[in-house]
Amino acid sequence: MYNMHALKRFNAKEAQAMKRTYWWTGVLLSAFLVASAPAQIIYSFETTDLHGYADDAGDGWQVFRATTGVTHGEYSMGIQWPGGFRWLFGNGVRDELLPYLQVSKKLLLDTTVPQNRSVPWANMVVSLNGPAGYDWNQAPGQVGLPRQAGTRTVLIDLESLPLPNPNVDWFQLNFGFNAGASHEIYLDNLRLYRSACEMRAFTFDNDLQGFNIGTNQVGITLTWVDGKMRAASTGGFKWLFNGGEDGSVPNLAAMVRRGDLVVMDVTIVQAPPAGWGNMIMSINSPAGWGQSDYTAEIAQGNNTFTRTIALDYRGVALPDSDSPAYCLLNLGINSGGPMTIDIDNIRIYRRAVEGDVNCDGCVDDADLLIVLFEFGSTAITPADINSDRVVDDADLLTVLFNFGTGC
Repeated sequence: MYNMHALKRFNAKEAQAMKRTYWWTGVLLSAFLVASAPAQIIYSFETTDLHGYADDAGDGWQVFRATTGVTHGEYSMGIQWPGGFRWLFGNGVRDELLPYLQVSKKLLLDTTVPQNRSVPWANMVVSLNGPAGYDWNQAPGQVGLPRQAGTRTVLIDLESLPLPNPNVDWFQLNFGFNAGASHEIYLDNLRLYRSACEMRAFTFDNDLQGFNIGTNQVGITLTWVDGKMRAASTGGFKWLFNGGEDGSVPNLAAMVRRGDLVVMDVTIVQAPPAGWGNMIMSINSPAGWGQSDYTAEIAQGNNTFTRTIALDYRGVALPDSDSPAYCLLNLGINSGGPMTIDIDNIRIYRRAVEGDVNCDGCVDDADLLIVLFEFGSTAITPADINSDRVVDDADLLTVLFNFGTGC
């Protein structure tokens, strides 16, 4: 039940808003439409068996429950290994995973590298598998893992993989870790990616939106091809600059100040012969040149494919206001030989605001109505703010206590 303090706070702050009867009707309709957007946590690594991954320790690998790098709950999953590649296999419990992937096959995972630890490179591959008939399904490309100390969020795109029959006996999510030296990393808060949290920055509908190769840079061309930005590189490291100081995209500064991830769709048109290609990013504003320390993998072997990647830019110098003199987003690509890629739909993924159910950055009437509309639901819904598998008083009070935040 609600406590009196919460109700008094609600009454004091919302008495006027509750009178706007006609406006509420429109919001209620909006609440119905967005309530199906995914927001739920799949694995929080609270159990001692770590959803089966702990069973894969041995041969110099350690997989253990930890308190380092916790972003949800009380524990994370720690992994220490001597370098090289190894698979960690999930426990195969169907209902821990499959219902979530039936909602969305894009996942976010928080990854932490402890202090005084760094490696020249680190990445992982991801697969789904099950009984005969579904078998082994591996996602194309690698996912970059943080190489330096800090917490970064990685995006796992499983959109290209089919899902098994809902009644399959078992169903695994497997992680294959690789690093160029002994590494240590902590995973937490595996959750569904929410398209509702995206803020569109560059769509390349009819031009390159100010992107260019700058001066004195050779071995790289940028062209507009069928609504995408095509970058053709002879290999090595190249910058894709976002215009001059008068070429800022409207509202870009406001967006990057409210997000943590730059997300984009990347197509490998021509794979590099050495089999690898990756990307970093920078934000340039009067606050200075801020370059990310996270490297996203964009190519693997001689495969051509399309997938969504994300670049975590936490720690980068950001504009100190929503309307600076300029704000530019630059992309740096690197490859082991000639590589051609298409980039499309660059967006900023909004940083979470507690109680912001519809992910518009503001905890307001719309969020309250979503929770009320979904009250009692045990479905996978963003209205279940605390991820306890039911929309109840606790979720409602979270909205009430945070009402007005971000607005």
